[in-house]
Amino acid sequence: MSFAREPSVDPLRAGADRAAAAALCELPEALILAFDTELRLVRTAGQALERLGDPDSWGPGRALADAIPAELWRTMEPLLRSALAGEMRSREVWLSAGQRCVMVDIGPLARAGVEHEHEHEHDEGAAGGIAVLLDITARRQAELLEPSPYSDFDGEFERPRRTAIGIGLLDMDGRWLLVNRELCDITGYTSDELIGKRFDGIVHPEDAGNDAEQRRQLLTGEIPAFGVEKRYFDAAGETVSAILSMSLVRERDGTPLHYIAQLQDISERRRLEENLRALGDHDPLTGLRNRRLFGHDLKLQVARSRRYGEVAGLMVMDVDAFRRVDDIHGEQAGDRALEAIARALTRRLRETDLIARVGPDQFAVLLPHIDEEGLAVVAEGLAHVVAACGVDVGDDVLHPCASIGFTLVDEYVESAEQALAQATPKTPPAR
Repeated sequence: MSFAREPSVDPLRAGADRAAAAALCELPEALILAFDTELRLVRTAGQALERLGDPDSWGPGRALADAIPAELWRTMEPLLRSALAGEMRSREVWLSAGQRCVMVDIGPLARAGVEHEHEHEHDEGAAGGIAVLLDITARRQAELLEPSPYSDFDGEFERPRRTAIGIGLLDMDGRWLLVNRELCDITGYTSDELIGKRFDGIVHPEDAGNDAEQRRQLLTGEIPAFGVEKRYFDAAGETVSAILSMSLVRERDGTPLHYIAQLQDISERRRLEENLRALGDHDPLTGLRNRRLFGHDLKLQVARSRRYGEVAGLMVMDVDAFRRVDDIHGEQAGDRALEAIARALTRRLRETDLIARVGPDQFAVLLPHIDEEGLAVVAEGLAHVVAACGVDVGDDVLHPCASIGFTLVDEYVESAEQALAQATPKTPPAR
């Protein structure tokens, strides 16, 4: 009597099929990856996680290192090797700069039908492993938005905050669905005032559409998330600068569900940057432009004059006998005199005129759109303005005076240095 032999079945593949089926019964939305001792795919099952590639095209025998994105592979590789040593590991992995969260569970995989037979043959490790990947982004983000379970009180009794970032959900029309406490603190609005309100209703008009292209790419799936700087109006009507980070949550079939918006207030950073910029570009005593910034402005004017024929006036003013003021009355009296001259020049000149302190006792003015006759009239007027400045020095009042030189900046001026040399008073003032 003869018996037909049944087709042989790969016990590792059979074990992978059984493990995958069991995992999908518990987590139907998960992605299942079974692999052998060489970290090559044996079986894939379940739904593909967005932006992790296309698991349907991952055929048996393909190296996991080639199939899994690099940012995820760096975390998964040691876990996969631990599974081959018989260990079970779990890890929560944030991807795309914190925009997606994946839970990874990895454990050993035995061949079907041999779990209890010849166990001594498996001392060196498992026949393979199985990895279960589950996208838990929505769950983690929802947890961030939950009210604190620790206390209903504000202040020090509130659950400690890990970040000062406001987070909220927006519907597809841009209306707030849910906001956390930090978002209310940043905007100055209560949650009741924000819920149902359009986000662009508080955005500065000039910044309302500065993310239109990124939103389009987010909807089409070209990008997973984006960040952009926006200005908005808080509840008090003040303009606030913030970094907006936006991502999109979709249904299982890919239909957009809602946006997740994260708002980080950077107003203080912007103020510090402006202060630092002012320290680098302005004279700390008078608040006027310093020599570096004025030199930059003058170079731009020379370029415009040479290219377009634009005419401007350049004036250089030396405060006469300034060192004698310092020697006789002290540095504080000299500083007060410089401050008084700076205020007088600012009041006398146009808003479009650029005034700078370019030396210890030297000022310069760039006057756009002026002719030589007008420039001479302004120079004469400024000499009287400076002389009218009064600085109290004990029982006396000090009236400074200045020597003023000027020149036109036109198409014939070759450089900023040449213009300054032509405008500097020809007779050095007494020091």
